[in-house]
Amino acid sequence: MRRPKSPTQICIDHLIFQPTRRSRSKRKPIPPASEVKTFDYTYGLLKAKWDRMRGTR
Repeated sequence: MRRPKSPTQICIDHLIFQPTRRSRSKRKPIPPASEVKTFDYTYGLLKAKWDRMRGTR
């Protein structure tokens, strides 16, 4: 049989998993969609295609 945990032991167990320090810096605000820069991954593929086509002509 298991022995019941004492209230002190339960508190100590819960303290182990609590965050000890909160960050002081503020979170960055989420920018609006108009300010988000995106990476055009198709440009590199199309450029390689154009370079191949230009080389054969």
